[in-house]
Amino acid sequence: MDIQRFHLRDFIRDDEVMHLARVTIYSRRDISLHQHDFAEIFWVEAGSGTHLVNGQEIRLEPGDLVMIRPDDKHTFTSSRRGRGLTIMNLAFSSATLKHLRKRYFPNLNHYFWTDDFLPYTISVSPTLIRQISRRAEENFKFRNSLIHLDSLLLFIFRSIADSDDGAVDKQIPVWLHDAIQDFSTPELFKKGYAGFVDACKKNIHHVNRTVQKVLDKSLSDLIAELRMNFAAKQLVITNVPIKIISSDCGFSSLAHFYKTFKKIYHLTPSDFRKINQNVA
Repeated sequence: MDIQRFHLRDFIRDDEVMHLARVTIYSRRDISLHQHDFAEIFWVEAGSGTHLVNGQEIRLEPGDLVMIRPDDKHTFTSSRRGRGLTIMNLAFSSATLKHLRKRYFPNLNHYFWTDDFLPYTISVSPTLIRQISRRAEENFKFRNSLIHLDSLLLFIFRSIADSDDGAVDKQIPVWLHDAIQDFSTPELFKKGYAGFVDACKKNIHHVNRTVQKVLDKSLSDLIAELRMNFAAKQLVITNVPIKIISSDCGFSSLAHFYKTFKKIYHLTPSDFRKINQNVA
């Protein structure tokens, strides 16, 4: 699939510093799969649909707010014919993003600066979404003002920080513990993120944040570890070919499987099998 690259200069005038828009999406054809040379925050005001981002399909509902990094590849589609998915989005330069990081978030590893595979997403109350939308609407006539852009961004950051789960609870919730135990079959491995979320029976955004908080790792790292735990057991107790084990773990590339396994166990799958099956 072709990926377009959107440029901020195509959406703003020379004297403007931000792009603000409200759009209703009815099908995947409305917005092509794309990347940016800018940062974007969007939030869902009404309807429901799917966010197609970095090869994953993430359900969107009213209250979802997402921070898109310049290199994220994404587009949208509506899940309800006729009603559409209504989002409001704010786009601004990568230079502003660097300024925010340096001044307010120098040591932060989430929001726009997460290394996770998926962009930062939070689900907030309809009341807060309305407040953010109203604040954004006030800035339509100030799109050439850095002061108003910074003020709007700080309002959004402060609002979601206040609404996010307050204290970090290091106790693993029962639902997460059970999902980790259940995420142990080729059927779920092959679904990737969706398979783990199915096991959690929770919203993927909530799963993402909880894993980061209670396990201090990204969801992608957790899934990789669970897949490799399964692979290690198969290598020791069976003679199933490594290529099949790789496929059962949800890998389409044997080389990627080898790289992931070695990163965790510091041995290639074949060496790991040889050493452990020779132990008397």
